[in-house]
Amino acid sequence: MKSFYDKEDYTIEDIQALIDNQVEESIYLDFKSAGSLEKNDKKRMELSKDVASFANSDGGIIVYGIKEVDHVASEFSFIDGNEFTKEWIEQVISSYVQRRISDVKIYPIRIDGDMKKSVYVVKIPYSYDAPHLSKDNRYYKRYNFMSVPMEEYEVRQSYGRKAKSELTFDTYYTKITTGDKGLELEFDFLVMNSGVVVESLYKLNVYISKIADREVTFNTPNPNHLTNMTHTYLSDKLKLSYSGVNAIYSKESLSIGRLTLSMPLKSAFAVLRDMKLDIILFYSNGEFKESLETSFIWETVREKYELIGYDWITESIV
Repeated sequence: MKSFYDKEDYTIEDIQALIDNQVEESIYLDFKSAGSLEKNDKKRMELSKDVASFANSDGGIIVYGIKEVDHVASEFSFIDGNEFTKEWIEQVISSYVQRRISDVKIYPIRIDGDMKKSVYVVKIPYSYDAPHLSKDNRYYKRYNFMSVPMEEYEVRQSYGRKAKSELTFDTYYTKITTGDKGLELEFDFLVMNSGVVVESLYKLNVYISKIADREVTFNTPNPNHLTNMTHTYLSDKLKLSYSGVNAIYSKESLSIGRLTLSMPLKSAFAVLRDMKLDIILFYSNGEFKESLETSFIWETVREKYELIGYDWITESIV
């Protein structure tokens, strides 16, 4: 399930959940009641200040249509969508914030199609064009639950923002092959670039624990020359390093490593029960770590063999 921040669309149930779960405002989340939107210069200025503060910080979401008590979502405070339209909010942001903030998204939500019962989710991205100036000629940032003026040095530092890559371990696909002679696990490791800049310097380290002295062999098929691969044994771990040779473009997933583990059936029970996979992904702007879930591999193999009456203790069909 996607988090509230990662959604690409919103429903009234999403907003109700904020209230039911008593979600608290934060540096990334702000709640505004109906009175926050009015057609006077003071309220327009306040709207522009709040939006600019998120863009000048790390991005975030403003929900117009929720009343907060002590910074906790408490109840609906609906916006009249006939008077305050999505286009009106966009126009205020566009005319009251300089420079223009790219990719601000506004999601209107209506209760049973009733325009008078509207909620607006305004999603503001981290901006590479910061700093953004509010209509009152001041720069703001998010601090705890508030929008506060930026210090002079913070304004200067924000001019140095640069677009960057952001690599994460996207997923891994596993093929399980079983037969009389043994079992094979085939892994395909994928990496996602969710940033806006092409990344060409990266390395994936895969650590496989608990396979020493278990009659496990491995190979790393690489027919497409995806990476340069090396391996090392560290105590009870096998370390595989995949150094990328192909650039990963923005919003692209790329398979950067493949691995096949082979073992006799008599070793499979112990190997699949205890095996652990950990990954560290290094790239030019940082690193990403994750432990991979492997229990489903064992469950899949066990179910298949138990269907034919295989006894893991006696290593025979009973």
